[in-house]
Amino acid sequence: MEAGDSPGVEKYAEKVFYRENKGFDAGAFKDTLCTFIGWETVLRYDELILVNDSMFGPFRPMKDIFREMDQKSVDFWGLTKHRGYKKNGYEGFEEHIQSFFLTIRTDMLHSDHFRSYWENMPYYESYDKVVREYEMKFTAHFFDLGYKYDVLADMDANDSDVLENNYIQFETISYELIKKRNFPFLKKQQISYNTLDKQTQENLRQAIAYIDEETDYDINLIWDNIIRTLNISDLQRSLHFQYIIPPGQGRYRYHIAVVIFVSHKDAAQYVLEYLQRLDRYQVIKIITHDYELMRLYQEQGYMCELIEYAKFLKSLVPFRVYDLVCILHDVDMTSKKRYSCIGKSYFYNIWENLIKNKEHVQGIQELFEKEKRLGFIAPPQPNFSGYFGEIGKGWGEELEGVCNVVKRLNIHCQISEEIPPFCVSDDFWIRGCVLKRLEDMKEEDFQYLPYLWGYLAQDAGYYAGVVESMDYASMNEVNMHYYMSRILDRIRQQYGGFEDIIEMEKILSRSALREFCEKYPRIFIYGTGYTARRYRDILSYVEAYIVSDGEVKEKELDGIPIKFLSEITMTDDCGIIVCLKKRNMIQVKKLLRERGIGHYLCM
Repeated sequence: MEAGDSPGVEKYAEKVFYRENKGFDAGAFKDTLCTFIGWETVLRYDELILVNDSMFGPFRPMKDIFREMDQKSVDFWGLTKHRGYKKNGYEGFEEHIQSFFLTIRTDMLHSDHFRSYWENMPYYESYDKVVREYEMKFTAHFFDLGYKYDVLADMDANDSDVLENNYIQFETISYELIKKRNFPFLKKQQISYNTLDKQTQENLRQAIAYIDEETDYDINLIWDNIIRTLNISDLQRSLHFQYIIPPGQGRYRYHIAVVIFVSHKDAAQYVLEYLQRLDRYQVIKIITHDYELMRLYQEQGYMCELIEYAKFLKSLVPFRVYDLVCILHDVDMTSKKRYSCIGKSYFYNIWENLIKNKEHVQGIQELFEKEKRLGFIAPPQPNFSGYFGEIGKGWGEELEGVCNVVKRLNIHCQISEEIPPFCVSDDFWIRGCVLKRLEDMKEEDFQYLPYLWGYLAQDAGYYAGVVESMDYASMNEVNMHYYMSRILDRIRQQYGGFEDIIEMEKILSRSALREFCEKYPRIFIYGTGYTARRYRDILSYVEAYIVSDGEVKEKELDGIPIKFLSEITMTDDCGIIVCLKKRNMIQVKKLLRERGIGHYLCM
């Protein structure tokens, strides 16, 4: 379509072509060169630049970048490269320019080699295939034909002659590349995907701070994009929005309200201890359904209102006029349902991290003042007693209800079945403007709010995080190390030692695989990709590969037949090993359950 048909884009392009995402970026380049624009037009130019939208920048003028590269006698160039890689048990590859930015100069552009390359290139059906067949082979293909290449960034400082130690540098050391290695871009990939396989993720936050403080680039271009397009839990983890609050030093500049719903008489003495540490000139409102509790707090001089809990969340709407609002609940601290010490620790987890004292509240205000795009903070998820078993469980049964609310209210956020919210909480600090969304909610929606708060902040253009007082963080760090040590010690005792998390996962996976195969003599593998082939190599027998009905498939793989799921007749001696990416695995698990198939193992 013409640019005029796409509002907002015409400022940046003379023409905009809309197409099915067939073949990913390589397929888009192929269609543009061979069909949309055509070779007759392309060959009127001296240089061609192929760029995708996977990066932010540049952090210095493009004319300076091209001027620098003009000094190099090459036929094509890029921004970064990956040195060759080879490791026992893995398929290696040659050194190659990473294909998110490629400049093709005139000799290569006007050659038959270049035109035939694109005309003969197939549409790769998966992202992995595009990387393997296009990105990893493009450079070597044209180098072998006699064309010379180079890249802008200094990649040699972190490359190694030990090929298995080479890695994708922009995924892990973005700050170093930007500050020291002449790479004036930030790849979006590191923000949305970081497995922590090799390192911590200090570089990403350092990179964003450097871009903001040391360059002329408008950092809001990054924030606007990633808050709008990425999952709020990915942002919280990748940018470690985990705030440890020192005592504040300044005066309150924000209009602050603290709203508390109380329902437990035995908790009143603990609630009052914390409230007495706050400044009295702050707005503090107690809401309860219990008349006696209301009288108790009124006698202590606090503003109270009698409201049933079902109406409590709707009653928060008027607080949208405040700059910051803290929402709190008391906790059952008796031993009627569980040990009272558990309830007291849970209460401490909430109140110590949210309103420890007036200096802590000042520190929280200063945090919101410093981080203009922060919209919501909650205490860390409790990790003691029965709460430990809840960590990592994910959505539970709530995803469908949450998605229904999001869709009906047109809440702009990124919700993913495989990425649950990083915190589920009724207690938090929030910018008052976010509470306006409660006006649109029905009473039955409120049960999902503990899962929704971070997404409501994202809808309003903010990110979300976790907050801890300095004392709590010190204790919690020790606790987490204690839990991890116990878990890892148990794994070592049962399965043996390991060097890193990847090796640990392999040990656990292979042990589970052996136990599964001992139960079911007829084994099928669901999937035909890299993971499926990797596990096939350690299995003595596989009857067939399985793909979902309607998928494109070959007749066989490595001499083993490939069948549709509907072609498999499952009996009690059949077991399916599901070897797929997490997103696809979730869909296949549903499909298997719908068909009454329970004998499967997800790898």
